[in-house]
Amino acid sequence: MNCPKCGKAVGDHDAICPNCGTELFIDTALADKIFNKSSAPLIEESPEKVKKPRKLPDLKKHLKFIVIAAAVILVIAIAVIIIVSIASNKGEKIAQKTSDFIGADFDVAEKKLDAKFKEESAYRGLTNVIDYDRVAESDGSVKVDGVTYPEWAVLVKLDDEGRIVTVKYADFESIKSDIKGYKKEHIVNLDKFNVGSSRSTVEKELDMDYYSVTYSKDGAAYVYRYWYENDSGDVQPVVLTVNFDNDGDYQSYSSVLLYHQFM
Repeated sequence: MNCPKCGKAVGDHDAICPNCGTELFIDTALADKIFNKSSAPLIEESPEKVKKPRKLPDLKKHLKFIVIAAAVILVIAIAVIIIVSIASNKGEKIAQKTSDFIGADFDVAEKKLDAKFKEESAYRGLTNVIDYDRVAESDGSVKVDGVTYPEWAVLVKLDDEGRIVTVKYADFESIKSDIKGYKKEHIVNLDKFNVGSSRSTVEKELDMDYYSVTYSKDGAAYVYRYWYENDSGDVQPVVLTVNFDNDGDYQSYSSVLLYHQFM
């Protein structure tokens, strides 16, 4: 090493410079590091922690999870739709099957039907508005204009000998939000249809679902509910009945305008 003052070479263990008399560091290794301005650190430093690169999310894994979750939700939604559809069509299917026994003894027919009929409805509102001898109805109920009805009902009329005369299906669920039914721009007129027109053609013109249907030996009468604003701007409710024969061909129609009981 060299003396820090005169720069002459000195021994590693010299306490005083033999050339200029300057007192030297005892720790000559430390002095060498200081006066030679070594770039090496005085204290051994721990190596700086290396930052690991941020791991990006596994997009494929997340996408797979999203697809699976969406598929599960879709399956559940479809299942709910199917269940609701089956439940809502149950009454109509019972009515159609029961109509196949029109003219037959009810007791005999009932044994072949997958439905439980009774002599009186559980809902007084239904009994007050529809005449029937036997009824099968849904387990659930709805409020229509403040009155409780079953969601649907199948009502059977019998003759004096207990034979089936008519079978009526009523869908109260369809009018629970508004007893007036569908909104139309004007009164529905079916005069342009001739007897024998197809049911599909007439239904396309109607563009609404029926509220009830009554089956008889002559065919089926479909009942629709709708309303429109008359010339005075008042709401005019209408009950429309459209008759088809057993082949599904159009026969006739009739409209009944409903008015407020109290004016």
